[in-house]
Amino acid sequence: MEIKITLQKLDNIPLFAVLSPEEQSLVLQSAVLQRYSKHQVVYKPGQAADKVYVLLKGLVKVTVHSEKKDIIKYVLRPENIFGESFLTGDKERRDFAYVMDDCVEVLEIDGQLLLNVMRRNFAFAQSLLHFLGERLRYTEGQLENVVLKDSKSRIVEFLHQMGLEHGKRIGFETLVKHNMTHQDIADLTGTSRQMVTAVLNQLKRSNVLYFNRKKILFRDLSSLPIAV
Repeated sequence: MEIKITLQKLDNIPLFAVLSPEEQSLVLQSAVLQRYSKHQVVYKPGQAADKVYVLLKGLVKVTVHSEKKDIIKYVLRPENIFGESFLTGDKERRDFAYVMDDCVEVLEIDGQLLLNVMRRNFAFAQSLLHFLGERLRYTEGQLENVVLKDSKSRIVEFLHQMGLEHGKRIGFETLVKHNMTHQDIADLTGTSRQMVTAVLNQLKRSNVLYFNRKKILFRDLSSLPIAV
């Protein structure tokens, strides 16, 4: 592993930027840089939950299996951590982490070492607690949407949030590059693939957005919540 390159990447992640150079080096002493190809599994239920993962490049989705289909808990982009259940007391994995891109880079960090650093660095412990709180609020919001909103509204709200968080402004339009299938969006919104396709086609016919397999171009992102 190229320590200098990884240290620079770690310092660019807000969660780890509060660590001193010595603490960052300590974290990386037990870290392993892994590279994955599309559809590979990072971890699965039953495996030891003794590591925490930092996504450096690409996309990863974390899912749970039900009898009928996968349920996506969240999709991760670079500079996010996942597999953090060790920090909350889990001994074994209860979900899956799948790679969604080619050439994905993930940094595996020893969980016990992170706990030791948390004890030494209060600012880092606060950052991790804030991160865990944000993830919990996101999960609660997803649950509320499933209970309180209809399928079309959930899909449109998801698209709107995607544009706000990951879009790039091009004049009055907003471009989002992604690798999610219609089934992925359905799993994230608690709907069906057919419903996602129908909503996207309706928005495309209304010239609210244009889409293909790799991108969504929003004509006017601000109009999206009232488009359906």
